[in-house]
Amino acid sequence: MTKKYLRMTLNERMQHLNLAVNFTLLVITGFALSYSTAFWVSPITDAPLGMTLRGFLHRLCGVATVFLGGYHLLYLAFTERGRGIAKDMIPGLKDAKDLWETLKNNFFINRPAKALKMPRFNFREKLEYLGLIWGTIVMTVTGFILWFKTEWLMYFPMWTWDVARTIHFYEAVLATLTIVVWHFYSVVFNPDVYPMSWAWITGDLTEHEMEEEHGMELEKIKAQQKGELKEFAEAAAMGGGRVYPGHQEEGEKGPSIRRFY
Repeated sequence: MTKKYLRMTLNERMQHLNLAVNFTLLVITGFALSYSTAFWVSPITDAPLGMTLRGFLHRLCGVATVFLGGYHLLYLAFTERGRGIAKDMIPGLKDAKDLWETLKNNFFINRPAKALKMPRFNFREKLEYLGLIWGTIVMTVTGFILWFKTEWLMYFPMWTWDVARTIHFYEAVLATLTIVVWHFYSVVFNPDVYPMSWAWITGDLTEHEMEEEHGMELEKIKAQQKGELKEFAEAAAMGGGRVYPGHQEEGEKGPSIRRFY
């Protein structure tokens, strides 16, 4: 039986699904305005009030994405797992080394290719995550400027609105290309995971997938599991339970043991 490791909890999978749906709708409804004569936009433009509905749906998904971002920040700040994710997402020197060695592998400088053991989040995932944060902030600010054009122009010149529109458009192009080219390759077209990484649905990664992408994290998990097994074995020899140094149940003497019931 293939051993599996938790990668995404149900909460995290729902956040990811929410983001995926909103992002897809934002891309379609946003580019439909810029390329209104394109063939793929005709189902929108030909429908009664199609472009009006397009604008409403675009703004609705934008607001939903902002609320999702706020919820995600609360998740990172007020849950133990969230704080762990935030800590493990911070880029470090190892990420720079992994990036360099990956480039050397890809350009056949390392012969044979060097096997890399990466942490819980590898450098690609960290770059994507930081890009998501940056993109969300930029698109939120410029999006609200475009939405409330009249109010904005009461205090700022027209050229600032034009700049916001340009930034909004090209950031949308960059974000779309990042998802289609980079993210889709990592989770769909990469030969190691094809036809798809199922972690966003099942929440699990196989041991092989962990070895390939998160070898250092796999070693850490196994070392922790060995430590827990040893701890349970020692506790079982004492009559059961897990040993907690310095803790004793009331009335007990000898080694500190909490019994399970």
